Amino acid sequence: MMGQSAPGSYIVTALAPPDDQVSLKPSADSFSSWDPGAIRLRTVNEAVAHAVGATVEALDHYRASGSLAGFESGVVDGISYEMTNAILGIAANADEADITIEWDKASPPPTDVESHFEFRATDVPTLAQASIRLAEDQATMQISVTGRVHLLAKKQAGGAGVFGLDSLQSAGPRKVRVRLADDEDYHEAIRAHEEDLAIQVSGRLEKEGNLSWLYDATVIRTLGPLEEYESSRRIRQEVSPDQIEMF
Repeated sequence: MMGQSAPGSYIVTALAPPDDQVSLKPSADSFSSWDPGAIRLRTVNEAVAHAVGATVEALDHYRASGSLAGFESGVVDGISYEMTNAILGIAANADEADITIEWDKASPPPTDVESHFEFRATDVPTLAQASIRLAEDQATMQISVTGRVHLLAKKQAGGAGVFGLDSLQSAGPRKVRVRLADDEDYHEAIRAHEEDLAIQVSGRLEKEGNLSWLYDATVIRTLGPLEEYESSRRIRQEVSPDQIEMF
């Protein structure tokens, strides 16, 4: 729906029913036997809102420092070429623009996501620079993720293996598909899955639609039982001043 609130001012409304589902099907060049099913649109809405918020924080960082580093480090929070380019389209040719999210009243709004974001005309050159930088750098973004192995796909002949990881970290993608570089690491992923162990992997992050992939990934270490890892992580967050400030 599109309306005009004043001369030169426009409102565009997009409806995203929270209980609708989005099918997550692998692309033609992905491992064909993987069937990840579908996720609620509410989950997608929250992820998009989180990514817009991370983009706002990166803009604030640029205003204070003149550096695009906030956009690069924010990739794990959903910042991408597509996101910066979309916001650039909203902010271009406008004195100011804003995005407001009205969450469905049947469910409580997420506590860790903002619902209103503002952009200035002066943000346009920064967003344009950031989108160019991300287009150049995104393919080589290296990250590490700690999480729970939730699905193992049967290995293809000549392949090192693919598995899914539910992240146990507070930032970054919640779920990633991991395409390993080494055969031996696949056996370690199987062990982590069978014994309920937390595992840390590192790889090249790439976004394919709503999916996050770690390519050429390696298992850095197995951290031990999931319950013990999650318990120690909660304790560290409670006693660490740095962690408290961050959140």
